[in-house]
Amino acid sequence: MEKFNRYYLSIDDDFNIIHASRDFLEYTGKEKLSNLSKVVPDHDMTNLRNVLFVTEPGESSLICFRIRNLHGELSWIASTIEKPLKEGELIKMDLSDIQSMKSGGVDSFFDNMTGLYSKQAIIDYAKDLMSQFPAKSFYFFLMDIDNFKSINDSYGHLKGDEVIITVAHITRDYVGKHGAVGRFGGDEFMLVLDGISTEPELREILRSIRYKIREKYSVDKGNSPVTVSMGGALFPDYADDYEKMFMLADKMLYLAKTKGRDRYIIYTPSVHGQIHLDGKVMTISQQFQTDLAKSDLIMDLMDSFLVKKSVSFDRALEKILMTYGLDEAFVLGESEQTSSLGIKVITEGELRRAEKSVLDMSEVAPEDYHKLFKAYPIKILNIFELQKENYHKLADFMIKHEYRVMIVYHMTIKTGGGYFLFASVTSSTSRFSETDFTDLTYFCRMAELSGLCPL
Repeated sequence: MEKFNRYYLSIDDDFNIIHASRDFLEYTGKEKLSNLSKVVPDHDMTNLRNVLFVTEPGESSLICFRIRNLHGELSWIASTIEKPLKEGELIKMDLSDIQSMKSGGVDSFFDNMTGLYSKQAIIDYAKDLMSQFPAKSFYFFLMDIDNFKSINDSYGHLKGDEVIITVAHITRDYVGKHGAVGRFGGDEFMLVLDGISTEPELREILRSIRYKIREKYSVDKGNSPVTVSMGGALFPDYADDYEKMFMLADKMLYLAKTKGRDRYIIYTPSVHGQIHLDGKVMTISQQFQTDLAKSDLIMDLMDSFLVKKSVSFDRALEKILMTYGLDEAFVLGESEQTSSLGIKVITEGELRRAEKSVLDMSEVAPEDYHKLFKAYPIKILNIFELQKENYHKLADFMIKHEYRVMIVYHMTIKTGGGYFLFASVTSSTSRFSETDFTDLTYFCRMAELSGLCPL
């Protein structure tokens, strides 16, 4: 890559030029220049003002914009803007002429709104790392701004642009020397963290990005209208090329969204199961149709349970398992150790069929898990949370049965009580969303109220 010509400016808050290096004036063909707006197009000046506004005192920001040179042509410039700590002091700008970059200019390297790497540049950065031999381990993440459309709709596109710029700068500052950040388009970003080697380091960076963005836009009672979600994994442990790595990160980002947003998900096989990276990504339309089918099923079961009483409970369980991609379902008495009813889905190729099953929980006494449901009658259980909360027997039970996740509903209305238990095994590729969780709560409640539950 070529060495850039560099120029220096000192400006005030209104972009009045207080001092300019002689070579910059020669570059613009001016003997004297009063304000930067004289050589920068209006749209680019708007971006400059936005960047200066969101830059904290004592901090710096990177932005790309165009300047009209002595030949009257618009040329791309990358500039670091240093905002002083004390009000009234001059702002310093360090400019680099990057028009001479290969591939015809800045579009191949920097995003002109945020100063981050452009989409193609960050992709090339990741692919270059992946092509090394022997392969170098690094973390690959996708990130986007939660509910960004509502921010634009509520506050306008200028506010939306400001949010994108702020999120970009916060992310770049925390990634720092640990890797690279690129803007993938709109409110989407890619993080390539090749400068860290451990998951605790990764978590610290991702957590800091989340918290700083929430803090930046925090309103009354600590709520924030701006949050981000992130999803990713370690290369090359779980994917061996760019396309597969992107799909895996995209699935983890989707999972972060469905679990409630404002979080990061690091792919872990024992938690998320084995994911088949075959390129078959569900479109928004397909996802909508799937959600619609789920809602229709819940409504049909409500009618069958509470009005017509025309469906058997085991048939209803089978429908739930098949529609929601779960693998096993059981009914267990409050103090029982063996299920009174069980359904298990068997997968054979692309076909799934259900058969009767029995669950033996004799290794786990009821008192070992009763207290889990004191505050909430339904919970999603995973191994790591159980271990953290000292439910080791239940965690060992899940490991033995290769359960990635269990959803347990505690019946409190029915005389004698009991549990509905749904499980997804570690080899399953199905994800369980927040909407699915709500639907399952409705189903369990209906089943308890209908009196059809076989206890």
